[in-house]
Amino acid sequence: MCTANGYAGKFSTPYCIAAGFIDGKCGFEQFTDERVKDPKLRALAAKVSYVIDPKDEYPRNFTGHIRATLKDGSVLEGNKPHMRGGAHEPLTQAEILAKFHDNARFGGWSRAHAEALASAWTKSRATGPSILRSRADEHP
Repeated sequence: MCTANGYAGKFSTPYCIAAGFIDGKCGFEQFTDERVKDPKLRALAAKVSYVIDPKDEYPRNFTGHIRATLKDGSVLEGNKPHMRGGAHEPLTQAEILAKFHDNARFGGWSRAHAEALASAWTKSRATGPSILRSRADEHP
């Protein structure tokens, strides 16, 4: 596996699987030029192979199946009938906020700035979007 840069990592199934196992997520931080060069990620990605199921419902539906063979020879499998975070399995409020904070941190925002906007967003759900416009003006 030779993922040349962070952008290429987004399109590498082996890299995405390795990042998911090692980091527990695949957000902006996993797709930097520096991160894709991590020896642990590259070593695990090199062990990943995949096949495309010709019966897959893509692009109507984003399904998934994984089979992992461990060092001791045991096999673990999992199936997803649809994409997590989509209409059939939406993210929870806590997952949305965690993703927002990850993205804000990656974008260079302070924790306080992100908290202010997250708080305004939460309030806007009860009072309407005008509070978001006023909070955005406070934090360029």
